[in-house]
Amino acid sequence: MLQTILVPTDGSDHANKAVDLAADLAEKYDGRVVILHVLLRHTSASDLKVLCQELGADEGLMQKLSDIEDAYVDTAMAAYGPVPMMVPDDALKLVGEAIAGAAKSRAEAKGAEQVSAEVVDGAPADIILKAAEQEKADAIVMGSRGLANISGLLLGSVSHKVANHAACTCITVK
Repeated sequence: MLQTILVPTDGSDHANKAVDLAADLAEKYDGRVVILHVLLRHTSASDLKVLCQELGADEGLMQKLSDIEDAYVDTAMAAYGPVPMMVPDDALKLVGEAIAGAAKSRAEAKGAEQVSAEVVDGAPADIILKAAEQEKADAIVMGSRGLANISGLLLGSVSHKVANHAACTCITVK
């Protein structure tokens, strides 16, 4: 019944609960879990650093994020105020690999035997829907809220968009 379960994750508490539920379902139905992380393009280096500390990320990544934070502060001071500064792609990819790896380990620790993890870039809802189609997912299990700030509330949440457009069963976890 549930042979393929797609679990998008951003490392948030709700996403971790979704990983736990997906692992339980996969164990019960002898299914496979596909962990999917979409790069956190609009997340600050400071927020990524906190998340990576919680994940126990390696010191090299932590230093890279600290350097990005320092560059942001230096730029803001020179401009006499905040300046938008994006986290470089290579750092986002490393953070994504840390998040996806932690989710994979979590699912395996919960009893899921067939677990894979992917890190991709793009518009989260679109990527999730495309992955569900490509993987022939029987279900998408995802957190109701992620790491997004208030803009996520104004633009509509990823989980809401996915639930309304997915061809398979969607389970939203709080």
